[in-house]
Amino acid sequence: MESRRQVRLVSLDLLRTIAIVLLVTGHIALAVGSPIGEAFGIPGFYMVGLGDVAVILFLVLSGLALELNYGQKHVHFSRFMVGRILRIYPVYWLILPIGIFIYVLTSCQGASTATCLSSRGSDLLCSVFGTCAFIGRWGGPFVATGWFIGLIMCMYVLYPYLSISFRHHRHLTLLVLFLVSVCSRVILQHYDILPYAPTRWFPLCRLIEFGLGIYLANIIGRDIWAWANRLQKLAPILAFVGDLSFPLFLVHYPLLAIVVKHDQLGMSESTSIVLFLCASILTSWLIHIIADRLVPREVILKRLFKDPV
Repeated sequence: MESRRQVRLVSLDLLRTIAIVLLVTGHIALAVGSPIGEAFGIPGFYMVGLGDVAVILFLVLSGLALELNYGQKHVHFSRFMVGRILRIYPVYWLILPIGIFIYVLTSCQGASTATCLSSRGSDLLCSVFGTCAFIGRWGGPFVATGWFIGLIMCMYVLYPYLSISFRHHRHLTLLVLFLVSVCSRVILQHYDILPYAPTRWFPLCRLIEFGLGIYLANIIGRDIWAWANRLQKLAPILAFVGDLSFPLFLVHYPLLAIVVKHDQLGMSESTSIVLFLCASILTSWLIHIIADRLVPREVILKRLFKDPV
């Protein structure tokens, strides 16, 4: 269960802060045409931008945090998945209407809302579950960053089994995940099997990042990960940003229209960026508060399962 008794590590909040700063910075850079947003890496095999680096870090952190909290426990699969669903989907579902509203304002071009959205029926359906990438539509037209929902939920399904494997065969499991990820990338890069940038969303291609987090939690003890707890003055700020990192990950992209359309809105580029950042942080904070109060995870899990972890 998502227990409040779990110890919060400042080091993980620090890494989440770095990841979300990289992601937002990368998307702003792309929006304004800055070279900071350009991809780098191995052409034809592995190219990444700041946003991609942030996603890699978030995947590693997801595996790491899960293993630090659940690695020494017996994980009841259904309880674990219900807890993950309650953590992920309420936030996403609160952000989805915002994305739809912004899409209607910026893309319907005078057509009625009903007419505009009726042509997007399949996008609406896959957007509800965050699975648009699986049918070749990335995150869908409403919340483009929603593609991450489908990927991370697949990782959650695999987590209990990966955790057991890492506890018994750490190095071998990491090697297998590395080979699976590399082979999947090579195959998908050379054969048109799956739609739209499958190396970014197809779960087998991202196993190594998620698995690396589990691996690090197994070889590096919690005491070492607690090194940053000495930064007590920064802890409240990092915890705040850490709490907002997931809603901010999702909601900042629809709000990026403020920067993209700054000329139409009668603003300078710098003013639009400041407004965008303020709107993104405020919206993320409100979403976090509302989701936490509307969906009390601990209470729900106690009612569903009599022996919560």
